[in-house]
Amino acid sequence: LEPLLRLAAETLRTPAFPAAEFDKLVREQIGALEEARLDPEALAERAAERNASAYPRGDIRHVGSFDDDLAELRGARLDGVRAFHAKFYGAQHAELAVVGDFDPDAVIGLATELFGDWRSRAPYARVPYPYQATVPGGDVIATPEKANASLVGNLALPVKDSSPDYPALAVIDKLLGGGPESRLADRIRERGGLSYTVGTSLSPGSLDDNARWTVYATFAPENREKVRAALAEELARAVKDGFTAVEVETAKRALLELRRNARAQDGALARGLVSQAYLDRSWTFAADLDRALEALTADQVNAVLRRHLKPDGFWTAEAGDFAKAGK
Repeated sequence: LEPLLRLAAETLRTPAFPAAEFDKLVREQIGALEEARLDPEALAERAAERNASAYPRGDIRHVGSFDDDLAELRGARLDGVRAFHAKFYGAQHAELAVVGDFDPDAVIGLATELFGDWRSRAPYARVPYPYQATVPGGDVIATPEKANASLVGNLALPVKDSSPDYPALAVIDKLLGGGPESRLADRIRERGGLSYTVGTSLSPGSLDDNARWTVYATFAPENREKVRAALAEELARAVKDGFTAVEVETAKRALLELRRNARAQDGALARGLVSQAYLDRSWTFAADLDRALEALTADQVNAVLRRHLKPDGFWTAEAGDFAKAGK
């Protein structure tokens, strides 16, 4: 552990910034962006991300297009990288977590020796990400001659991971599209054979009341209308009929098992400790969330579902060769 921390300190505090490696990294990233700007899935994801983070150019929260990123990369200079490191890098606002068999006092002493006097020249300020209501709509991106198509839709929710509704939302996400047995996967991929991948994901904030519910699917362009219709029908059916007690109990058990398994992994424990240090939390927060999940009833889950899920409220990006498919 000690040699590793000493090497990390040397790398972080006094990086060599070799010109040849910088040029290689820029070339690799340009190549990846050139590939992504032609890929339907990457294009749909980027379009949805740009819509969800509607900040102007120059704001750190601005999400540019792939062409914007390429232009910035091509204008990058090694002197600028060195200047950024000298101004912003430091450890006075850092968190370090170590999990394993070691002497805590020795590690604290070593970390203090290596990082205690390393301070950035720029003051720290947290960048807020406040809730921005989703305006329903969408965009279609043409990707000629591509065999696959992609759909990505976002819906912003004014909640965070400490909100009373969050445990139920996690269960709802699991039931709708958070696994191979979810309703969307069963209807669209397994029984319908309409998509290669389909699902949902819920990304809550921790400091800002700003969560994002994402629905996604990849499919053959000729299945576009069928995928659209099936998504709309399943979301509307969930809101109308709700989930059964059996479904809710099954999803709760699956989520709790995932959380328990994660806490058995050293890496997950280290990430959890770092997050807790930043958010001023402890494992009590995780235990409280587990208890909230265990206590949920189907009625409570369905009430939260109807409060937050708006099937026609998503902003959706679609990318594919729909002209060739006749759609």
